[in-house]
Amino acid sequence: MGTSASNTGPNNNSPLLPPWAGQGDPVEVGSGGGQDDDDSQQSPDKTEVDNSKVQEQIPGPVSNIRSPSRLAGARRSFGDYAKPGGTSSNLRSSLKKYSKSSGGGAGTSRRLASGITAGTGLLGVMQGDSVRVNSRTLSISDLNGLSIDQAIDRITEHLTPENGDADSVRLALDFALAEVLPEEDAFDASMFTDDVVQEAISCYLTDLIFQDIVNGMGKAWFYVEHPSKHHKMEEELRDLVKVITESKLEKVMGNNAGKISQENITKIQIDVISQTVDEWERFDD
Repeated sequence: MGTSASNTGPNNNSPLLPPWAGQGDPVEVGSGGGQDDDDSQQSPDKTEVDNSKVQEQIPGPVSNIRSPSRLAGARRSFGDYAKPGGTSSNLRSSLKKYSKSSGGGAGTSRRLASGITAGTGLLGVMQGDSVRVNSRTLSISDLNGLSIDQAIDRITEHLTPENGDADSVRLALDFALAEVLPEEDAFDASMFTDDVVQEAISCYLTDLIFQDIVNGMGKAWFYVEHPSKHHKMEEELRDLVKVITESKLEKVMGNNAGKISQENITKIQIDVISQTVDEWERFDD
């Protein structure tokens, strides 16, 4: 489900913002097209996003100061959660401390810029646009006739960035698409209704945040003594993130449910991530 079993997470010298969060290959989304589309010029009806453009939309200053032991409190509480007798209050305490020590919602959005860029491409694919990454183009018509698993693999492979966030983004894409697509023999473009698209974005953001926590808690996962407890912890963590993420997406969308577009998808992702993480700071001690 996650990557917590062997992940030691960032150390005390790790910056709040990894170097690749402000740079990376652009994702270009345009109407129509497919793998045979070799037009390398951005036309007026195409939009382009990359990590630097995502950063420009996130309010507040960029804080990238290395702070020794900044995650110690969050990991200590998470370790208490992992030990026998650990409770959901330990988990909430950990998330509260994690938000405060990691730049809050804005800091998390900046850290997840690669995921936000990929999320923009995911929306493009689901809405039938052509999506170009690294001189390769994919559109939903290229997936017709494939099995569901094959279609998910093609989308995930196309959108996964070639940087330190590759594993987290790949897992989030796989999770979101597997959650919303039916287990049928063949993929069909009509599966991506407006409701399915919005649910996919919600699931995707849920797992991006989940993967960030998994990574941030690092060695605190090693306090888990039994595999069944490990699995239960991951489920409880993901469920907690999902409930808040879904409510924040509904709030951000307001009266525009089903109206996610290339014009607002980047801001929607930033707002949902930021509001979800900021919500943790309201948890009781």
